[in-house]
Amino acid sequence: MKRILVVDDGVELGTMLERHLKRDGYEVVLARDGVEGLRKVQITKPDLIILDIMMPKMDGGEMYSKLRANPKTKDIPVIFLTALKTQVDDVMLGRDVGTFTIFSKPFDHHELLGTIREMTS
Repeated sequence: MKRILVVDDGVELGTMLERHLKRDGYEVVLARDGVEGLRKVQITKPDLIILDIMMPKMDGGEMYSKLRANPKTKDIPVIFLTALKTQVDDVMLGRDVGTFTIFSKPFDHHELLGTIREMTS
């Protein structure tokens, strides 16, 4: 069973993603900010991370940069969730961005699931 870490400060969105992903056969781990997300990456070793951009304590861009700087986590695929694509551009400006996928909120669950399947196969 593939493990997905969902890092989003929105309780409602995290719960909805958890419910849909579990129904689709994934194990789901939740974190509410980038600090908690990095800690859970080390503990749970997810196959994919769904990452919000705007969060307290540590934003998604900083968490992504820390993931890419660590040889143990640099290859974990990431799907960014954002209200505005420009948020990703602003946060990622000047960073070693590597490879990621972006979904704008609100998003189509079926399209997200298809992308998750591609990225975890």
